[in-house]
Amino acid sequence: MRTHEPPVGTPWHEASFTAAFRRFWRGYVVFRGRAARPEFWWWALWWLIFSVVVNVFYGAGAFSAALTPPSSAEQQGLTQAMDSANPFPVWGYLLSSLPPVARIALGVFAIVGLAALLPWIAIAVRRLHDTNRSGWWTLLYLVPIGNIVLLVFLVLPSDERGTRFDRTTQGQTHR
Repeated sequence: MRTHEPPVGTPWHEASFTAAFRRFWRGYVVFRGRAARPEFWWWALWWLIFSVVVNVFYGAGAFSAALTPPSSAEQQGLTQAMDSANPFPVWGYLLSSLPPVARIALGVFAIVGLAALLPWIAIAVRRLHDTNRSGWWTLLYLVPIGNIVLLVFLVLPSDERGTRFDRTTQGQTHR
């Protein structure tokens, strides 16, 4: 039996694994409203599975091929780049020395990671709103120990006492 899915920004405590995936991408830049724990953590599981699969392909590709040492011309260019603090030739060499499977996996992860960056921030902001905190707390991610504090905030249960940061439901709670 399927329950009615509320709009993105309204917490859905009965969200399923597949529904969380759909809601994540539909709420691409929805920073207002709330996100229930299941919405957030089911998506986090999706991301973990994706990351593990891509890393398996990357590791299989990266460790299956024998690395060849750089030629003397490449070595001289790398030494000059390191002396001038220019990382681009070094990164270029490292990426070009990867086998194709590892390069593809790295590229897929970079593209999907960039595409998911804004929705990740949006769902974290909505999840913080659901705990009755400001979305600005997501900036804790930039502080070394802030990740742990942010994780604790994201794990906390919904706070239905107030609707300080929930302007989309006009004070109504949906549970």
